[in-house]
Amino acid sequence: MLKRIPKSDISIRPFKAYKEWHFQSASVSPISIFEAELSDYTNTTTTDSNGFSFNKHSLYGQLRAQFYNSEVDNPLKRIGRKTNIYTDNPIEKERYLENGAKILSIPQRYIGDGIKPGSVSLRITADNDELWELTDDGYSNLLVGQSDVLEVSLLDFQTGQFNFTNYKTGTPYSTSVDSNTWDLNSGAIRITSGGIDYDTVLYSWDANATPSLMYVKNLAFLEGQFGLLYGGNVFYGQGIISITRAYDNLLNKNWELTYKSSQTNYEHEFLLVVNEDEFNVSTNPTAIIATDDVYETFLDTRGKYIKVNSNPGPKYIRKKHVLDNGTVMDFRYTGSISSSVTNDWLYAGFEHWEISGSTDRTGSFLAPFITTIGLYDDDCNLVAVAKLPTPIKSLHDLPINFIVRFDT
Repeated sequence: MLKRIPKSDISIRPFKAYKEWHFQSASVSPISIFEAELSDYTNTTTTDSNGFSFNKHSLYGQLRAQFYNSEVDNPLKRIGRKTNIYTDNPIEKERYLENGAKILSIPQRYIGDGIKPGSVSLRITADNDELWELTDDGYSNLLVGQSDVLEVSLLDFQTGQFNFTNYKTGTPYSTSVDSNTWDLNSGAIRITSGGIDYDTVLYSWDANATPSLMYVKNLAFLEGQFGLLYGGNVFYGQGIISITRAYDNLLNKNWELTYKSSQTNYEHEFLLVVNEDEFNVSTNPTAIIATDDVYETFLDTRGKYIKVNSNPGPKYIRKKHVLDNGTVMDFRYTGSISSSVTNDWLYAGFEHWEISGSTDRTGSFLAPFITTIGLYDDDCNLVAVAKLPTPIKSLHDLPINFIVRFDT
């Protein structure tokens, strides 16, 4: 018994599924690490974790051409400034590539449709044992922690005077420092303000630049929003993470990477309507009466006679039939319908459905119970099977609706 499902009763809805991954340098990792560098075309090479060697200058050219230079020379599509250096006021969604980068390449099987924006967290122990924490801002940028930007006007270790302006708010500050508490190798520094010592981390400082900007880990006594210190980029669809700031000292020791891959799945929903006159006749062979069958007997090669139905006749559900010629064919069962007068058991056929339903609601009356639903394609190939947790009786007087859902 088959029935075509109208297209209006079929819906397909896409949805995203995410899986979190965690890799670290201390364990076997499928992630390859490369170094790209702008050089004088000499054959400087980099070797990934699998032992394969690549030309650093060639990788730099590929990285720049594919991710950092696609529209900078197109005046109709270019936005922001054309630059290959980090500036003092980075623009959101604008990328920067200096003279090199460290690249983490994640295999396709570990990113699915791509890396989920905003899910990347990378912890790196630098060569000087400083801990770098890079997070994805959702716009392809990797931010180095939460940093404050200080415009330095005076740093004198002899007098201990340290004057600067909060670059984000323009508020000036006069603090003090002690050269013994500044370790430029590790980046650990201490600044004293209002008699209170504040330990922080120096990310970068170019004393010769104008203005002289110092990036430090957030200072509790500063007012206003945190500054943004960009350390690289994430290219979600390709599974590539590019470290472009202080890359020489990073990814040479311990590192930990956490991110979420994305996969587009589809929820298929089918509304199956079983009307009162559909799928309500038993398929049990004992419920069927065959009439006027023509049988022929054959002698096979083994000398045995075989009886074959050469011309099947019409088949009837077990009930009382009156043929066209007036012949009455009564094949009803002995049912559970009792006479109110004699209390005798009467013959019952499918024509007594309403009477049986009112007097014996637990009787099946050979009505089928639906336990399994099969979905077929246009070529009648079975493509999906749904099992019902509880058998459902197909009633003669009520429609039944089924909803089948599955994901692909």
